[in-house]
Amino acid sequence: MGMRALLSRSDGSDEAVDLGAWRKRPLKQDELLWIDAQAPSGAERDLVTGVLSLDAATLEALDSDGNLPDARVLGDGVLVTVQTIDRDIDEDPGVLRVVVGPEWALTWHSEAIEFLDEHRERIQDRREVGSLTPVLFLVAMLEWHLGTFFEVADQLEHDVDDLDTAALRDDQRDLLEQLVTMRRRISRVRRLLSIHRDMYSEISGPDFFPEREPRETDALEAMTHRLERATEAVANAREMLIGTFEVHMTRTAQRTNDIMRLLTWVSVTLLPAGVLAGVMGMNFQVGFFDNPSVFWIVVGAMVVVAFATLGIARWRHWL
Repeated sequence: MGMRALLSRSDGSDEAVDLGAWRKRPLKQDELLWIDAQAPSGAERDLVTGVLSLDAATLEALDSDGNLPDARVLGDGVLVTVQTIDRDIDEDPGVLRVVVGPEWALTWHSEAIEFLDEHRERIQDRREVGSLTPVLFLVAMLEWHLGTFFEVADQLEHDVDDLDTAALRDDQRDLLEQLVTMRRRISRVRRLLSIHRDMYSEISGPDFFPEREPRETDALEAMTHRLERATEAVANAREMLIGTFEVHMTRTAQRTNDIMRLLTWVSVTLLPAGVLAGVMGMNFQVGFFDNPSVFWIVVGAMVVVAFATLGIARWRHWL
């Protein structure tokens, strides 16, 4: 599908490299070669193998079907596998394999990964990328990877804020369905982030890079803390969603109370009229029943009692 190579130097200069015309030579200490291979063809695989002198074990690991996050030490360097998340959270995660060796790094993936393209453009300024060790460059890539989860967490919080606004409106017919959908999205992001915890812990352990420099140790520790912050950011979106659900339930209960109060006062208002109608309709003979004007007196009494009931309710602030 495509293959790109970038040679960075410690003086801040970068050079796009054509691997087909690359004359194999040892890389200098102030140089770092990054090769990005997206669904490489057979010829491109052979080209990368020749330029980096990859052994069979490394190629087998790159072609592995295992998609879970993992970190292992190979003969050519170290291999780290991560699952990537796109801004469209509902899309299936991608798989990125990163191999770092002496003065070079190889990224291997079957589909386009947005954050790699973005940071490839960013580092082509005057940043002294060539002065980074392969371990520090690996840390930088993993920082880019974690940065996507921070972006997704911000997006989730923004969506939850919109649901908060919807929860305060009167029309909430499909809000519960939206809340359930949002909960599933947040849970999906949490699971995707949590499965990387062991891998990040593995590469930051003292046995993974036993001869690392102090600055590499500091960078690995900072990366672990960044993973924790990313987890907290996603957890915060979940807490916000719980708050939105509580607002929704409160509004639902309030509407139910309003309806019940209205029905109660309709019943209270009509009850005296029902009592009068029942009494006047009893089967007994009283002299004033023969007077037709009594009907209008009873109707007037019903109206007066109804308005008196409503007046008392307004006076006591029950309505």
